[in-house]
Amino acid sequence: MKNRIPVSAPLALFALLVFAPAAPAAAAEPPPAALPVAATLSSRPSEAALEVDGIPAGTTPATLALAPGRHVARLAPDGAPATFAEFDVSADRPDVRFDLPAPSVPVLLDSEPRGASVSRDGFDVGATPLLLPEVPAGRHVFAFKLAGHRDHVAELDLTPPAPVRLAPALVPVSGSLDVKASPDGALVIVGGMPRGAAPILVENLPEGEVDVRIEAPGHRPFAGRAAISPGKTFALSAALEPLPGSIRVVTVPSGATVYVDDRRIGVSPVTAIDLPAGPHRVRVLHDGCDPAARTVQLALAEERTESFTLAADAGSIRVATAPAGVEVLVDGERCGVTKPAPGAAAGAPSAPLEIPGIRSGARKVEFVRAGYAPAVRTVSVERGATADVPAVALEKLFAPDFLVETSVRVYRGVFVEKTKEAYRLEIEPGVFRTFPFKDVVRAEILDDSVLDRLLPPPGK
Repeated sequence: MKNRIPVSAPLALFALLVFAPAAPAAAAEPPPAALPVAATLSSRPSEAALEVDGIPAGTTPATLALAPGRHVARLAPDGAPATFAEFDVSADRPDVRFDLPAPSVPVLLDSEPRGASVSRDGFDVGATPLLLPEVPAGRHVFAFKLAGHRDHVAELDLTPPAPVRLAPALVPVSGSLDVKASPDGALVIVGGMPRGAAPILVENLPEGEVDVRIEAPGHRPFAGRAAISPGKTFALSAALEPLPGSIRVVTVPSGATVYVDDRRIGVSPVTAIDLPAGPHRVRVLHDGCDPAARTVQLALAEERTESFTLAADAGSIRVATAPAGVEVLVDGERCGVTKPAPGAAAGAPSAPLEIPGIRSGARKVEFVRAGYAPAVRTVSVERGATADVPAVALEKLFAPDFLVETSVRVYRGVFVEKTKEAYRLEIEPGVFRTFPFKDVVRAEILDDSVLDRLLPPPGK
């Protein structure tokens, strides 16, 4: 059976003391000499340089002829400090094995970036930067792990005594996205998730393409894709397009001509569209009203309504005619028909007709009725005042507009009126005649203007 001798500390001094020659003893009869023992000395690790009792003996394992008893061995593994050990040999225990301390190597572990967790031969040893002062010589596997980076595995064959530094540059598995946008402060959405306001650096994005959306109030959103590469930064710059606004213009009275920034838009109510943000000059013009204008500050994408109440630059005209039933035109525009005064006889002056909203200034007023010569007056209208026109008497024309046939003859004349029992016509200038219905064989309208006088007023 082998003697296993663990070696814990140098024993050189101890060996010198124990095995130093003793002082001469009193003369005595020497004991019989013991027979040498063929002892086999081995070590772990093997091939250590071996000395026994100060005499070189080759390398382990070695078989030596040793005297029974105690001996001192010096063992020096390749590249490691020498170690001393005591051992006993005897005829029944000739084999001795020495368990030598394994040679070690200092190892400095680091990484870029730092903070990676490290394992050695499958066992965690800490995080970088890290110093392992005594790593057994031989082959070892070091594994580095860091979130967002690929794992790094390194196999080292450590040989004493030189220290080793292992500092791998870890390869990221994610990239970054650098977003700049106009306007500043636009919301950046990456992969459907809001990430913050531009400008912004979005980190730890997985490799591959990712959707990017940028939004800002009053702007058309930007949508695109970014190609993310490990360890790299994708730069993205976007200028968002401002959304136009609109101005709806309403006037009282309506029908005003509207200009925005000196461009004619149309007649109110009307909307000016596709307007950029900023100031805009709105101007309205209406016949008979003072012009009006104002500057409007329009925000991005704003839909604004501007109302104008126009002050009338107008007065009114009051007229009467003889007879009634005369159409009145002001500057060629029909403005009404005079009505009979209550209880007045036929041909008497009409009730006054007031025509409002007439532009100030000199106005041409025409009076027209079928069967009468037209009349024209020039009237001066003042703003906010009523111009009274003296009663206008129209000269009657003899223009037959009605036909009555009796059993005797056919009469053509100017229709005067229809009573409950007869027609009354002016058959010659100044000559009037009544035709009872019972004597009328046929009645015919020669001029449509008669209808207004022939038909009874509404409600009669």
